[in-house]
Amino acid sequence: MALVLIRLKLALMRRSFTGMRVLGLVLALLGTAATWYFALAVPGPGIRSDLFALVFAVWAAGWALGPTVANGAGTLRSQYFALLPMDRRRTGALLLVTAFVDIGPALTLVAAAALVWHGATLSAGAALVAVPAALLLWISLIALSRLVFRALGAAMHSRLGVEIASVQWGLILALLFFGWMAVQPALAATLELREHGLGEGTAGAVLAALPASWPVHAVDAAGAGDWGAALGWLAATALTALVLASVTAVLLAPRVAARGVRRRGRPLGARPLSRPARGLLPDTPLGAVVGKEVRQWWRDPWRGLEVRAALWAGLFIGLLSWWSEVFAFFAPFSGVICAFIMVLATANMYGHDGTALWQAVVGQGRDTARADVRGRQVAVLLLSAPGALVLSALFIVSTGEHWTWPYVLTGLAAVFGVGSGLSLLFSVVALSPGVDPQLRVDANDSGDNQVQVWLSLAALPVLTAPAVLAAVFLGLAGTPWAALPVGVANGLLGAWWLGRVAHRRLAARLPETFTRIRYGREVALRSVPERGSLLDRLERTAISGNGETRPQGA
Repeated sequence: MALVLIRLKLALMRRSFTGMRVLGLVLALLGTAATWYFALAVPGPGIRSDLFALVFAVWAAGWALGPTVANGAGTLRSQYFALLPMDRRRTGALLLVTAFVDIGPALTLVAAAALVWHGATLSAGAALVAVPAALLLWISLIALSRLVFRALGAAMHSRLGVEIASVQWGLILALLFFGWMAVQPALAATLELREHGLGEGTAGAVLAALPASWPVHAVDAAGAGDWGAALGWLAATALTALVLASVTAVLLAPRVAARGVRRRGRPLGARPLSRPARGLLPDTPLGAVVGKEVRQWWRDPWRGLEVRAALWAGLFIGLLSWWSEVFAFFAPFSGVICAFIMVLATANMYGHDGTALWQAVVGQGRDTARADVRGRQVAVLLLSAPGALVLSALFIVSTGEHWTWPYVLTGLAAVFGVGSGLSLLFSVVALSPGVDPQLRVDANDSGDNQVQVWLSLAALPVLTAPAVLAAVFLGLAGTPWAALPVGVANGLLGAWWLGRVAHRRLAARLPETFTRIRYGREVALRSVPERGSLLDRLERTAISGNGETRPQGA
C-alpha cells in the first residue's frame, strides 16, 4: 500500500509544481551547501560540533515553519482517504512514509550525511555511530514538519488553540518582513563563527540542549571513546524520532467529523448583533452584511487567525524595532505595518466563505453585490483598525517618539482605506477557493492566496503614494499634521473607487464566481475570456497561479 501511495504522490507532484515549491527547493539547496561548507571549512572538530548544533537547529526551524509559510504540508491529504475502508491510524502512518519521498527530504538527508563526515574525521567508531544518528535526525526533521503543520490545524478547534496558532503566524510574518534586523548581524558574524565557534555563552548552551544537537553529542562522545554517553545520546535521539513519528501518524489519520471551534455559549460581541432593533447596526442590507461579517470574523477560527496574526505580527515587529537601537524609531509604525498585513490577510474573503456564496447567488437583487462588498469593507475596518491604532499608540507612548503621531495617523488612514478596497477587489477578481469551512483540517485550508499577496505588495505602495509623499514633503516643511487630511482623502477615495469596481465585477459575474468556488480551476478557466479586460487577465492569472487546496472529487 505504501508503494501505491508513493506512486500516487509522484503522479500528483508532476502536475502541481508551484512557485512556492521552487522557492522551497532553492532554500533547501542553499541549506545543504551551507551545511557541507561548515563541515569542510572549519579548522577543528570542536568548532565543527558547535556549528553543527546551530545548523541542525536552523534545519529544524525551517522544516517546522516551512510548510506553513509555503501553504501546504504535502501533496497527499488525509481527507482523500476518509471514506475508504482502511484503518485510519495505519493510513496516517502510510501518509507519513510518503512524506519522506520528495526532493526536499532527499536534500535534507544529504545535509544530515555531513554528520557522517564529521564522525569519520574523529574515528571509525564515531563514523559508525554517525550513520544511525544522521538517519534518526532526518526522520525527526521530516516528522516534525508534518507534526507542526497538522497540530496547527488541530489547534483550530479551540479558542486557546487559535490564539496559539495566531502567535506562531504573527511571529512568522514578523520574521518574513523584518527578520533582516536579526539576519544582518548573524551574517556579519558568520566568518567569526567559522573561526571560533559559538563559544561558552548562553547561545551555545541553549543550542547544545536542543534535540537537534543530540546526534552531534553522540558522535562526539563516540569519538572521545565514551561509549556509554554515545549510546545514551543515540537512544535519546531514537526515542525523540519514535515519539515524533508516532504522534504525527495519529494526527495524519483521516477524520470525517465536522470541524470548528467548540463553544458552549454565544461568543462575546454577538449579542448586540443578534438584536438589530436595539443594536448598533441599521436594519438594512448593508447592516445585515456588517453583522454577518463581524460574526464570521469572530467565530470562524480560520478567519480569526488572519485578524489575530496581523495584530501579533505588528506587536512583534514593534518589539524587534524597539530592541534594536538602530531601528527603534520604527516601533511607533507597528500599527501601520499591522494594517498592511491585514490587507494581505483579507485578500481572499470569498475564498474563506466557500460554497456559502450560493446564498447570494440564489437571492441576488439589484443591490446585493454592492451591500455585500461595502459591508465586508466596514466589518474589516471595525475589527482591525482599533487594534492597530492602540498598538501604535502603545509604542509611541512607550518610546516617547511623539513626533510620529501625524505620520502614524496619516499612514493608518491611507492604508486601511485603500487596503479595504484593494482586498475586496482581489477577493472578487483573484478569488482562490479552499476547503469548505465545515471540512477544514489544516491551518491553510481556506485557500492559497499567493497571487493576491504579491499583487497587494506591489499595488498598495502605489495607491497610498499621495499620502506618503504628502507626509514626507509636509514633514520637511515643518507642518506634518497637514498631511493627515491628505491621508484621509487618499483612504476614502481608494476605499470608494476600488470597492465600486469590486461590487460591479461581482454583480456582473456572481454565478461565474460561485462556479469557480464549487467546481475548481479547470471549469473556472472556461468562463474567463482569454483576451478580455485587465480584470479578466488578472482573474486568469490568479486561477492559474494559486494552488488549488480544496479536495478534488464529486
